[in-house]
Amino acid sequence: MEQIKKELADVFIYALDMAVLLDLDTEQIIKDKLEHVNKKFPAKLMRKNAKEESDSGTDPQYLKIKEEYRKKEK
Repeated sequence: MEQIKKELADVFIYALDMAVLLDLDTEQIIKDKLEHVNKKFPAKLMRKNAKEESDSGTDPQYLKIKEEYRKKEK
């Protein structure tokens, strides 16, 4: 676990150094990414027990939204 922590710290340091050098707003970058992820994977459609309720393990409504999203991305 200690090695993982060290590697993760290296990644964070590298990313923050790059953001500073490029004069990027890291807070805004993270907010934008989270907004994108929330649109792509709506939490209200994700269920903890989806595997138990459907054989596929995924809510059919979620799959429909995901398919529509991917079509828009192309």
